Amino acid sequence: MQDQPIQDLMAAIIDILETGLPQDAAVLHFIHSTYGELRAQQLAALIADPDDPQAETLRELLLFPGPDTALALEPTMERARLSVAATARLAEALVENPPRAAALMPDGTRFPVPLSPERIRRFVDRLAPQRNLPEPLVRLLAERFPHDAVPLAAAARQIGPDWSPGAAAFFQTLLVKLAPEVPDIPGILRFGLRFLADTPPGTPPLPALSARYSQLLAQLRRARQQEEALAKSNYETLIMAGARLPYLHAPDIARELGQAAAILEAVTGRPAVDTGASCQNMGIAASLEQVFAAFGEEAE
Repeated sequence: MQDQPIQDLMAAIIDILETGLPQDAAVLHFIHSTYGELRAQQLAALIADPDDPQAETLRELLLFPGPDTALALEPTMERARLSVAATARLAEALVENPPRAAALMPDGTRFPVPLSPERIRRFVDRLAPQRNLPEPLVRLLAERFPHDAVPLAAAARQIGPDWSPGAAAFFQTLLVKLAPEVPDIPGILRFGLRFLADTPPGTPPLPALSARYSQLLAQLRRARQQEEALAKSNYETLIMAGARLPYLHAPDIARELGQAAAILEAVTGRPAVDTGASCQNMGIAASLEQVFAAFGEEAE
């Protein structure tokens, strides 16, 4: 007999699987670019073929719990607050009583998606019912940013860290100090969640974020230099001349830089500064006095 939180979450998962997992434009693009225009009946026949390697990729995409699924299940997962062991029991209970899963396409059409025990376990693992946002952070989100609280809690479960005391303390400070009038609160907090998830265990978050800010600043400078070079020439000529042109999309880098800066200012109370090494042309000095003068100091 399963305990009530597992039963409640199991029922919610079965309901969303049988109603139809919502699919987004990215899945639709993959289908059209790989298979062309297929009807729901044709897609159902395609993914039912166990010997088609491309069909396996499509099955993975169709059974990946996207943002809509994560958001729909977040209230139930938060009430359940399952442990790692309880999450394993949930997966096995679903394996023993497999639902009839379906995919729900953007145009409203549905078709069945076969579920194997491995796919059920993978689906539960991707939902991460055990990666619970610490309760003080749940309360702070509801108090400080009530309109975004549930989507941000779902994002924390999907993209956030395994909550160490250091990560929880850093995010709590951010929630307390981030001013509600700052633009793009959800984007800033999602950046913070991804940053904490990418920070190696045991690494202090604040120095790591300062280093990340400097890295983004350097990338933005490089991206703008690259844009200027491409405006004066073209990609092929620059490559032939030996230039290395990594993919650097300045608007994306600038957005992340602004998000990192907003977090640093909120947490420290000071505007973000570049702490990385830099160089500057100080001119030519013919004497020690001129060297000191270049640095704005006087020789003793």
